[in-house]
Amino acid sequence: MKVILMQKVERLGEPGQQVEVADGYARNYLLPKQLAVPATPGHVKSLAQLTAQSKNREERAKHEAAALAERLAAVQVTLGRRASEEETAGPGDAAAPAAPAADAPRPGGVARPVRLFGSVTAQDISEALSAQGLTVDKKQILLAEPIKTLGAHRVPVRLHAEVVADLTVTVEREA
Repeated sequence: MKVILMQKVERLGEPGQQVEVADGYARNYLLPKQLAVPATPGHVKSLAQLTAQSKNREERAKHEAAALAERLAAVQVTLGRRASEEETAGPGDAAAPAAPAADAPRPGGVARPVRLFGSVTAQDISEALSAQGLTVDKKQILLAEPIKTLGAHRVPVRLHAEVVADLTVTVEREA
């Protein structure tokens, strides 16, 4: 089936391009999400107008994403979580068992990072941003893996295909 792309589609094409795709892909994905329109004679004639509309829509979305990125750069997200006590490990220890005495560090010990009893996920960050009046979907937060240590963490947030903002998330010990 021939379709005219209305928005950029990864590994397929740019807005305004006329491409040939499988019928099911067009019917079940591209057309319902308004990523493309069927390449009918009427649509082909109005291709210039359609591309202008899609470019305007794309520019508006990019501008809104850039404005949100500026707001996110100024936002500090602080989350409280239960965490373990600071442990120390000897130089050859692979896994640190509990210290022999409550306050006695091991000889030659190195402080290990404090671990959380849970983790901070993209959902937690999204909810914290919503509480501050910023709408960011959890799918836009690019966490390679959940945060499992206390401290400040830089988390990238993809707001648009071309706009990525860095968000500072601070995880503190819960009182």
